[in-house]
Amino acid sequence: MVTPMFWAWVGQTMFYNRFGKKISRPEVFMLSQMFFLILMTASFDLEFADTFYTFIIGYAGIRLFTVIQYFVATKKLHGEQKQVANLLGSLFLVGILISLSSIFFNGNIRFFIMYAGIFLDILLPLLNGGKLQKVPVHFPHLAERFGLFVIITFGETIVAITSILAEKVTDPYTQLYVFLSFVIIAVLWASYFHSFEHIVDQNRATNGQIFLYGHYFIIIAVMMLAANIHLLFLGHLNKSLLFLFLYGSVALFFVAKQIVFGLHKKEEIEFSIWKEAALIGLLICFYLLSQLTSLPLMTSLLAILICALFDLTIRFQSSKPVRKRS
Repeated sequence: MVTPMFWAWVGQTMFYNRFGKKISRPEVFMLSQMFFLILMTASFDLEFADTFYTFIIGYAGIRLFTVIQYFVATKKLHGEQKQVANLLGSLFLVGILISLSSIFFNGNIRFFIMYAGIFLDILLPLLNGGKLQKVPVHFPHLAERFGLFVIITFGETIVAITSILAEKVTDPYTQLYVFLSFVIIAVLWASYFHSFEHIVDQNRATNGQIFLYGHYFIIIAVMMLAANIHLLFLGHLNKSLLFLFLYGSVALFFVAKQIVFGLHKKEEIEFSIWKEAALIGLLICFYLLSQLTSLPLMTSLLAILICALFDLTIRFQSSKPVRKRS
């Protein structure tokens, strides 16, 4: 359910980044989308089958208004800008209609059709990356918007660990568990935003696709980490499975962040592939240790914290420009 929500937000963000100034009454579209956003958000439920129809109507409503904006904007555009706006509006319309057609089906086939349309919606811009490159995004605005999204996501992790503490606020073990979880989140947050501020080239000309799709995995990784911190404490699910997702989410965060910032870095910044490999290797060793031994849960949190601190150290070192020999 997070994927359609993310893509609905991304679609509107990318439109305003390229063509937002060509819409004379943006508030009309935004307020209309907010209604469908309420409908979509209210449909987030573990019993997804019960809220499927309101969820897909909410998603399709948001996306359709984005498509309408593309076609409205073409009236004030010319040349390559008009071609790109028409292209994106048409591509997204195809994906939305496929997803929306799922309301005519029953059973699991409707989920397949809905997500087939969504993934086609996500894939088609990638296949037309060369054409989109002709109308680059305003990168500083795009970076700022995704930075805000990541801040919100990290904020949700704080909510997750707060709910743990609320259950046993006076218990020393719970306090230590929450403290270590908070420090891990704080270090990961610091690593992301240090890279964001000091490594990214804000003047880069790009179609924004790598930045956009890479942030999907960053956000998913942070959400998975928050969920696993909570589930591990409660002990509701298989511990080995949760450890897999715990270490996997941190690894996904490291790799996605490195790809996003590595491909948008300033020219004078250099990364060490050996340090990056050592970071992932260390994480894998800690994961295998957690699977092959019966160490306390707190040990895994300490292991994650060590890897997070190692990652932060690498970011600080990478952000120092390399001095070229004369």
